[in-house]
Amino acid sequence: MNRSTRTSLLAAAATTATLLTLRPLVSSGAWFADALLVVVAVTGTGIAVHRLSRRHAPAVAAQALVLGALLVLLYAPGTALLGVVPTGETLRRLAALATDGALAVQRYSVPVSDLRGLQPLMVAGAGLLALAVDVLATRLRHPALAGLPLAATYAVPVALAPGGSGAFAFVLAALCYLLLLRADVSGRERRWVPAAARRAGVNGLGLAAAAVAVAVVVPAAVPDLDEKPLTFDLGQGESITVINPILHLKDSLGARSDATVLLYETTEDAPAPLRIVTADVFDGKTWAPRTGTDIPRIQRVQTGMPTAPGLSDEVRSAAVEETTSVTVRNLQQNYLPLPYPAVRVAIEGDWLYEQDTLNVVGDGETTLGRRYTVAHLRVTPKESTLREAPPAPEGIRDVYTALPETLPASVHEAARTVTEGARDDYERAVQLQRYFRTTGGFTYSTEVADDGGSDAVASFLDSRSGFCVQFASAMAVMARSLGIPARLAIGFLPGERVGDGRWRISAQDAHAWPELYFEGTGWVRFEPTPAARTPNAPPWSLPAVTPGTNGQVPPEAALQPSESPGAAPSAAPSTAAAEEELELGTGERAWSDPVEELPWAWFVIVALLLSSLLLPVLSDTVLRRRRWASVRGADDSAEAAWADLADRTRDLGAAWPDSATPRQAAERLGEFAELQPEESAALTRLRRAVERARFAPGADGGERLARADVDRIVAAVAAQQPRSVQWRARLWPSAGMRALSRTEVPVPWSRRGPDQAPGRGAEPAPRERERVGSSR
Repeated sequence: MNRSTRTSLLAAAATTATLLTLRPLVSSGAWFADALLVVVAVTGTGIAVHRLSRRHAPAVAAQALVLGALLVLLYAPGTALLGVVPTGETLRRLAALATDGALAVQRYSVPVSDLRGLQPLMVAGAGLLALAVDVLATRLRHPALAGLPLAATYAVPVALAPGGSGAFAFVLAALCYLLLLRADVSGRERRWVPAAARRAGVNGLGLAAAAVAVAVVVPAAVPDLDEKPLTFDLGQGESITVINPILHLKDSLGARSDATVLLYETTEDAPAPLRIVTADVFDGKTWAPRTGTDIPRIQRVQTGMPTAPGLSDEVRSAAVEETTSVTVRNLQQNYLPLPYPAVRVAIEGDWLYEQDTLNVVGDGETTLGRRYTVAHLRVTPKESTLREAPPAPEGIRDVYTALPETLPASVHEAARTVTEGARDDYERAVQLQRYFRTTGGFTYSTEVADDGGSDAVASFLDSRSGFCVQFASAMAVMARSLGIPARLAIGFLPGERVGDGRWRISAQDAHAWPELYFEGTGWVRFEPTPAARTPNAPPWSLPAVTPGTNGQVPPEAALQPSESPGAAPSAAPSTAAAEEELELGTGERAWSDPVEELPWAWFVIVALLLSSLLLPVLSDTVLRRRRWASVRGADDSAEAAWADLADRTRDLGAAWPDSATPRQAAERLGEFAELQPEESAALTRLRRAVERARFAPGADGGERLARADVDRIVAAVAAQQPRSVQWRARLWPSAGMRALSRTEVPVPWSRRGPDQAPGRGAEPAPRERERVGSSR
């Protein structure tokens, strides 16, 4: 195996290990198989083409073509010629997937479950990462620079995942990168190792591995270190809350801290829950908002919102317009928490509404620190209106009654059994709600089994114990199985009253509930979660007359005191929360302290990335300054100038082997670049000074060499090279990085022992003898 093949394989290993660090960002590992296939294809293509052509440019071009063809084959095969040759339809399909992925990144918090558009982006990113690492490490022979894209990739889960990336993935990625550096050092011409360094047993790889081990062990052993080093802090010891709009049936929204997420003041006596977003796509275990539709920028909430879908003029005219002013504390979302249905929103920034759902999403905006005022309707539908509602439009039924084929038949059978004898969809909805709240023997608990399978709803119906997400999901799925359009709403319960018209919502108030569609009224909220969690069901879901059907209870037992239509939510004020001031504005942004609200985590990430990009230049500058600062006489001056010339001309493509004598090196440099008499004279002076320093140290006649001679020679060599080579030498000098990865301790020639200099007892290695002979 030659050096190029070995380096390519190690680069692929480092890329694969780095991709494993992205695992906390998504809830499913389905993307990794495609990513691994892409990495293998890119690496294998590069190895094969380079072996055939012995040139790097064709290998890189072939790798890019294979990457593009593989992405087409995986995600748009039906639109391409022969499955891999893209057409116009292929490009449109890939653009649509990229849009879905961008929306998923913008709207969802980690871990993301909606991989429909995100998976192609992650796989394409994996292919580009593999290509970049292979080009830097194998084609350009700068494996140290290959650490830049690897580090940038690793920074993503560190910044976004709640617990960062796992220790195992970090250690594996770090060790693969160290092996890549070590292989590069071993593959190049080995520098001579001083005897003192050999006796000391200096080993760069061992030191680096020890540093990795310390980086993993120390944070775990020191209790004062935060487990999440890159997180936001509001200056009051409270972390930012993010409510994930992707709802796994196994996740609990109830087991959260009591930190205040928002405060609001409303004209309603008994406010309804605040809705963040609706989820209408169900795949068997997960609910997610629908993606893939662009929102026109003209749909700004400040200009007013449309009438809620399905809401008739008659019902709307009977609704009462209310006003709610909200102050967001430590809640960061792209979706805006609002009462439903909203009419107008006074808020700063670009906030757009979705036509079909009235979800409000920020165009580059988040809720953190916002103050806004909402005008909304208090719709209290009559029982007769819901009973007499005509069938939903076909477009609504097609979207909101869809169920996965894998849904167990037992779920549909249970829905028919529970609603047996019901005369209309309203009665079916009421019976489903009562079944979960009172008559079905269900209990509310956050200590539930982690099934997470496609039969999660069936498992919940069997165990009869769960939390709000499971109750809401089960009712929505059963309603869909009966032909009633249904979806899930994610948001907050009203919270606790802290004053006259003032309310406080904590992270523990996160909640999910089903919404069922009735033409004329639109989307109607129901509450299947037991009274232990939600004391009051909506008044319209408690009919005055209940038929005595299977699974039902008499009307007098159905209307418990805690569920009576006039009962208000618990209003026990919190002493600590009541002392908080609620200076609510009308669209102003709440700034408690601009310094505290700055995204310091992102500043740190950007600083680290910039430092990584500047590392080659900085390390080269430090190396040269230390080299010239250690000069003590004419001999040291000659050695420093010669080493500086060797490093700088190497970056310009004029390298010579370490075994070459100064005369051989000067001749090779002269052949590489046509030097003018002035530059040639400077090279001759430098060569003679080095020979004097090595073979007659301390002899009379030596003088300090000026750094200007080195600059003059390097400038002459650079002037004859393409601009791309000149810029690469300026931006990515390799001397400093080689010094960092070098395993020996450099010793100036003037201070080496008699057994450490070539020609004084040190025999060149066989490969070096061969190169010396060939150069002659």
